[in-house]
Amino acid sequence: MKFAPILLLSGLISIALSGCSLIPSAHKVPIQQGHIITTEMVSNLKLGMTKNQVRYVLGNSLLPNMFDEDRWDYHYSTRLGSTGDIKHHLYTVYFADGKLIKTEGDHTPDSSLFAKPKDLEKMVEDAKKANPLPEDQ
Repeated sequence: MKFAPILLLSGLISIALSGCSLIPSAHKVPIQQGHIITTEMVSNLKLGMTKNQVRYVLGNSLLPNMFDEDRWDYHYSTRLGSTGDIKHHLYTVYFADGKLIKTEGDHTPDSSLFAKPKDLEKMVEDAKKANPLPEDQ
């Protein structure tokens, strides 16, 4: 019987220390790292562009290749907040004589990572209904 309050107190402390980490519905934001190469960016690339033009469209490569200056790799990763899964993407551009000759790789992020415009519009409408603006008197 002397140990009952100690057991109860230790149980309450362990529950308090676990916090919200065990709640599956807690929202976690997706984390993006690196250069995300979108379809719009890729559509702006044209064969024969100079390195400076490609740099303007895609940005600087974060992974310079010291062995081949005519290859630029754009790596980015996304960690999904709800599951913690990490998705890796790689987009590569190739040059010859300072001109773009070839591109390959992942250039469209997975659409499930981002809110769709229709969903965004619905969220804005719901927010307006929940919090109407005061009318001028």
